Amino acid sequence: MSLAASPPIRTGRAALPRTVLGTAAAWSALHLGLAAWWLLDPGSRPGLEGSEENGGSGLLTVLPPTTTAWLVLALAAVGLAATAAAALRRPSTGTAVAALVVAAGLGVLAADMRALVLLGYLCAVVAPAAFLVVFTVGAVRSRRARPWLGAVALVVGAGLVSGVLRPGTIARLAGELREPLARELPSRGHLALLIAGAVLFAALGVLVLRAARGACASCGRPGAAWTRPEAAARWGRVATLVAAAGPLPYGLLRMTWLTPWPVGLPDGSDLALRLFGLSLGVAALGGAVLTIGLIRPWGEIWPSWVPVLRGRPVPVRVPVVAGGLVAVVLLAASPGMVAIGVAGLASGDWFEAAFLVIFPTLPWGLALAAAVTAYALRRRGACAVCGRP
Repeated sequence: MSLAASPPIRTGRAALPRTVLGTAAAWSALHLGLAAWWLLDPGSRPGLEGSEENGGSGLLTVLPPTTTAWLVLALAAVGLAATAAAALRRPSTGTAVAALVVAAGLGVLAADMRALVLLGYLCAVVAPAAFLVVFTVGAVRSRRARPWLGAVALVVGAGLVSGVLRPGTIARLAGELREPLARELPSRGHLALLIAGAVLFAALGVLVLRAARGACASCGRPGAAWTRPEAAARWGRVATLVAAAGPLPYGLLRMTWLTPWPVGLPDGSDLALRLFGLSLGVAALGGAVLTIGLIRPWGEIWPSWVPVLRGRPVPVRVPVVAGGLVAVVLLAASPGMVAIGVAGLASGDWFEAAFLVIFPTLPWGLALAAAVTAYALRRRGACAVCGRP
């Protein structure tokens, strides 16, 4: 299909996805109610100010609860007004700016390291075990992956002999994690909801801007030269390699816990703590490998060791949503991480200064966001709304 023969791009209300409009309206209405509840009953606020151990990790930990409630109330009200304007009137630049202001306000308010800590803990608990099960089941029927089963068995055997992977160690670690995760889940869960609101209104602002300038609200076509697949392949490769390097310092540091010279392991630590540190390291290194998949064939076709799905195309949304989630959480944690590192440099505390290298969340998050964007631009097909190829 030639560009001249492409169907006309719709710029009115129908061009804006109803899912985004509905979700934005629901988020705004929910937080209008919650913020009003917090003002009437300050004790109902889900611990957004944090505790002594994470004080100063973000703006929410230093703001008075009443101030937070008023800010959320104001942002939710503006968000609801912007959503209504986008749904009921012709898309305009003013509506887009209002949505982007809400996104920026929520982003500043929710910039906090606690979301990254929660995501890291969940990945450490779930990812290594899930990979072990999936790879073992899939590799049995894959000639190419079958030789790696021996390496997996060797690692598991070494863990059992050392005691790190014994059932008692795993059970003790689960018991130690259960209480803090349950205690922190309400506050960190709502923090994640605020971050989701920032992403949602940023998306709404971009969609309205596209429609206001006459482009397709769904895909943005016709777009700039850098959005073309061949251009995205070039700059996306650089972004992907930078993003893949982001988790390596932390992951390799944790891998020293397998040696007699562990770095960062407290004296007298038991096997449960060593197992948890190793799980965090494995999750970090696994993230680096998955990031490389954004520019490799197995990032587009499920590899042979994945049961059931092997050989099928990877849905574009799977890497985009997963990688985008990690990028957003990294960027949300960046102000706190950078502040710790800069304060360490200023005071001569080299342990805190090392955060700039061990946790390079800002360049890592920006590069990952760019890599995911390039992947989406390369793999997107014809638009279902405007029909452009």
